[in-house]
Amino acid sequence: MRVVFIFHSSFLVELEKSVLIFDYYGEGRLPKLSKDKDIYFLNSHGHGDHFNRNIWELQKKYPKAFYVMSRDIRVRKEEREDWMYFVRAREEYQIKKLRVHTLRSTDMGVAFVVETEGKRIYHAGDLNWWHWEGEDKAWNNNIAANYQREVDKLIGQVFDLAFVPLDPRLLRAYDWGMRYFTEKIETRHLFPMHCWEEYKVCQKVKKEPWMQRLLNVYHPLEEEGQEWELC
Repeated sequence: MRVVFIFHSSFLVELEKSVLIFDYYGEGRLPKLSKDKDIYFLNSHGHGDHFNRNIWELQKKYPKAFYVMSRDIRVRKEEREDWMYFVRAREEYQIKKLRVHTLRSTDMGVAFVVETEGKRIYHAGDLNWWHWEGEDKAWNNNIAANYQREVDKLIGQVFDLAFVPLDPRLLRAYDWGMRYFTEKIETRHLFPMHCWEEYKVCQKVKKEPWMQRLLNVYHPLEEEGQEWELC
């Protein structure tokens, strides 16, 4: 199982028969893709740092590419193609050889749980514990409750890969979402994302007391194009 960090929240996961590409929006270098494998682009929502419709052009180069997109990504009826699939929050779908379960984001769109080739993968999109300094207390409390409710739906599952936000803009709350996720959910490989190119935050979190038991499964980001070969 090959994992490549493309940019921001975008990762490529290559398996024996398929390639999954999460939240690619044209930034960062997309590795050369195998035309012999099914390729799935999964976009969690329409924010500009998670989706750009220009990525549809890649379907011309890779005819075995399929696009799985949150329903908030608006596409006119006449633009829709049979390789486009649109998903709602809190639903389950069978899309070609992918089993896709969605959670409701605490911002926009969905988080993905994807099962294929015996692997279970979580990509949070913008589902996170967004606690903003200076924001209304009731708003922050509501986000906290919503985030915990969605993550709790995954209790009992074990993930081979989990991509979870670690956002330095949240200041003291930068790691709350990842901490809660790892307290509730078991994962064999944990990746931070949504770091806004401030990769030092990926090292900072390694010093947190709650992270000590996870250092052997945690993969900090250091640069675009970083790759891992995992079991």
